[in-house]
Amino acid sequence: MWSVRMRASKFVKDFSLHISGAEGIYETKEIEKILKKFLKRALFHSKGEPDSVVLTIEKITEPILKIKALPVKTVFCKSSEEAYKIAVEKLLESGVSLKAISEAWNIIKNFKLRGASLIDAETGQRLEPDKQKGVRVSRIHMDKKRKIQVIKRVRNLTSEPQRVVEALTIASKVSFRTEVLAELCVSDNPDYTTGYVASKKLGYLRITNIKDTGESYGGRAFFIKTPLNLEELVYFLEKTPVIVI
Repeated sequence: MWSVRMRASKFVKDFSLHISGAEGIYETKEIEKILKKFLKRALFHSKGEPDSVVLTIEKITEPILKIKALPVKTVFCKSSEEAYKIAVEKLLESGVSLKAISEAWNIIKNFKLRGASLIDAETGQRLEPDKQKGVRVSRIHMDKKRKIQVIKRVRNLTSEPQRVVEALTIASKVSFRTEVLAELCVSDNPDYTTGYVASKKLGYLRITNIKDTGESYGGRAFFIKTPLNLEELVYFLEKTPVIVI
């Protein structure tokens, strides 16, 4: 099996702006088809044409962990203010402090990280080793049967069910770790305004209108229970191959 990954970016004022990304775990015979699919996605994106497209093909040499997908739920909100209140309420229920939630929103709104910020769920302190890049969840894939089930469940709720599949795959891997109390995610795509809060307790909770259309901010925050072995957690998130079933 192979980990196949794509990242497309554009240079804006000496800053590498993320345009598109995709990844999965595939058999050798699937690689050529997937590379074409990923390249097309990179070159024809609503955020514009990239200056750089990096395709990575990496042989998987360690056992692949199979993890159950979180249950999918949706909360419909009429405004970003209502969505914010729902997100805060659900994060508090998951054991995250107001201080940590405020820090997460600050990062999501004001910083452009390639990966997620790791935030102490009690103190709000940032824990990720590289605070310019964050921690990027990788080596992930959703089982075909589960993917079909998820798309059927959400296709009447969104015009982009593939986004749900990809986000659910990340959230399921992240929530598998007991050190992670919850996750908050807002897409940085100006046209996609549904975010989510996820945890083992909540499942994968989609929240509509979490930001206003046209807003280009976005990001991920993982709320972490301390003390912990940070190096081990980061390795798991970035390097351990996982298929969500």
